[in-house]
Amino acid sequence: MKAASEFKLVPIGSNYKSTLPKHPTPDPLPKKMKAWVTYKGGKTVLEEIPLPEMLADDVLIEPLWISICASDVNKFVNLTGDLKKTIFGHEFAGRVVGVGRNVDRALIGQIVVIEEHYPCLNCSLCREGKFDKCQKEGFLGWYKSGNPKDWVRNGAFAEFVSIHWSCAKPTQGIEKLNFFPSLAEPLGNTVKMERIVREKCGKVPKTLAIWGGCGAQALYMVPYFTSKGVKNFVLIYRGKPAMMYMKKCVIDLKANFYFVNSEDYEKLNQLKKELSQDGFISIELTGQEKIQRMVINYASPKGKIFYYGLPSGGEKVMIPGSDIDINTFVTGKAGIEELNLNGVKGIRVMGRDNESWKETMEVLKTNEQLRKKIMKPLIMAGTTENIGDLVDYLINNGVRYNQEPYGPRPAKFAVISEKMMRE
Repeated sequence: MKAASEFKLVPIGSNYKSTLPKHPTPDPLPKKMKAWVTYKGGKTVLEEIPLPEMLADDVLIEPLWISICASDVNKFVNLTGDLKKTIFGHEFAGRVVGVGRNVDRALIGQIVVIEEHYPCLNCSLCREGKFDKCQKEGFLGWYKSGNPKDWVRNGAFAEFVSIHWSCAKPTQGIEKLNFFPSLAEPLGNTVKMERIVREKCGKVPKTLAIWGGCGAQALYMVPYFTSKGVKNFVLIYRGKPAMMYMKKCVIDLKANFYFVNSEDYEKLNQLKKELSQDGFISIELTGQEKIQRMVINYASPKGKIFYYGLPSGGEKVMIPGSDIDINTFVTGKAGIEELNLNGVKGIRVMGRDNESWKETMEVLKTNEQLRKKIMKPLIMAGTTENIGDLVDYLINNGVRYNQEPYGPRPAKFAVISEKMMRE
């Protein structure tokens, strides 16, 4: 089966206009669905497969707005664990079209954005109803939960997705505000990061250093942290196109920005002397091995490091001064929240919780400027019929879009359901 529509990348950004569903919810539900299946090595093929089963507390979601997370792109060729094939797509919003036997049917038709980490239902925290704190969670398209009844659930590169009801977060109408609603998920990462930084520091820091400070996630973090009162940003980057693009994006924000290449050691040291001799409050977004010791030195002697970024391609990168690698620490598999790195605190921040989801929806409803800022990198890649071509593009180019005058700058790629385009 091949895509019927032409694959074309369009840099829409904050000029996006809301596209809303007009087609009816399926009743009865079909027995089969179309899905883009990715095989180990990266080949992605449109196939017809059975509809996903639902456990008693699950809902069935029809993905309508799908954006692509860089963490999925890093796994297109080398799938997670021993998987031979999977269905990716964990950053999406859509519509509830079915429910398990324990779920209220009144949810059918509701527009929701999805939390892709879903609960096992068996751990002590799940039994207390704290599903967002699950100790043995699953992840759409990557791995199953600790529930023996579970399976590796498909992501949104399919017509339907089944997931626990607690993971379906009502959008509260943000899809009607010329906003691509799946972007609430990556913004939620930033909202949680800001809260943890504020709690651990006792206040919002005046100065913040971001490693990977001109990359895709930084395009959310910088405007959000600015809105919370950060006055000085040291944005540490690698690629010149990303830096040029970030300069354009922050030109109207009320803060001071210091751009420095990660290999410009003289300028890095100069900024530390000028802005934070006691060590920076730092956010580490890269997961890159060669800068990890620099990150710690930049925070020394009294700063803090908030770890978020994961190494690409499954690479094992150790945190200097510890016996733990970044992936194990950040994902929580080490079972610890903080590290002591020669006097510098290293703190892990991953994903979202109920509190950050609530705050994310509230800020998206009320802050038009922020909505436009985080929409700016948006590149539309057509409809769900174009997912196979989009995967091929991302394997070859990464999450970059070649745009003048910047060159290959960071981008957020997205598609909408072809069912909405029929209308």
